[in-house]
Amino acid sequence: MQALRLVGTKDMEHDDWLEWRKRGIGGSDVAAICGLSRYKSALEVYLDKLGEIPPIPDNPKMKAGRILEPVVADWFAEETGIRVQKQNYIFQHKDYPFMLANIDRWVPGENAGLEIKNTAEYSRNNWFDGQTEIIPTEYQLQANHYMAVTGADKWYVAVLIGGWDFQWRVIERDDNLIRNLITIEENFWTQHVVAGVLPEVKAQDTDLMNYMYHSSAPTSINISEAYYDLIKRLLDTKQVLKQAEEAHEDVKNKVKQLMGENELALWQGEKFCSWKTNARGSRVFKIIGGL
Repeated sequence: MQALRLVGTKDMEHDDWLEWRKRGIGGSDVAAICGLSRYKSALEVYLDKLGEIPPIPDNPKMKAGRILEPVVADWFAEETGIRVQKQNYIFQHKDYPFMLANIDRWVPGENAGLEIKNTAEYSRNNWFDGQTEIIPTEYQLQANHYMAVTGADKWYVAVLIGGWDFQWRVIERDDNLIRNLITIEENFWTQHVVAGVLPEVKAQDTDLMNYMYHSSAPTSINISEAYYDLIKRLLDTKQVLKQAEEAHEDVKNKVKQLMGENELALWQGEKFCSWKTNARGSRVFKIIGGL
């Protein structure tokens, strides 16, 4: 392994570990910075690194991940015959100090690592396309980030789906992707985190906008003509949204007419939508399945 050992984590308090993570970009940050994360945005990563938002409070899902990590690691070793070692360090890229790696396991003798995941049954489709095994984009980026930091040739991913279905995949090193990741991460770190410049706000940042600007002042701002395209997009998308809502309501009412007094509609034998009376006496329409 070519990475530097930034700090040991064996007896480190969780709050201290969170503080060390703010010193650079970790594997779980990469997809967000690239705009490819389903879970967080570049703005959230930026605010986290600057300590401007509180850390995510511990929850049962996070606790389950910690408890099951050694179980899944042992399962991987038993299933594959590949020996793995726990690494109690935060690693740092030897040339790019803002690139950090807190890896789950190292595979001695293979120049490889192991990332461990625990997910719910409803996320099964993230790991399969029909019968074909796939790997979520976030984890492909995370693994290549770790390979960039450590110099590894490949990275294993082990996942426990629904508490019982063990799956594992291999991600081979992609040097072209790694070069692009280094460029993206360096730009994000220097041009945003170090410079104190917010990254572009996205649709998933609604809660962060409300957190950052939680109260209003009795003042006004004059938006300059430089933002003409932005204002036009706001008005245009509002109109498109209105038209989409009207079209959706139109077809929904047509389906309600087909359903009549029935509270459940089937399509090709499968539950498609419901229109049930709730405790207040109102009927609530819900789409259950897809085509």
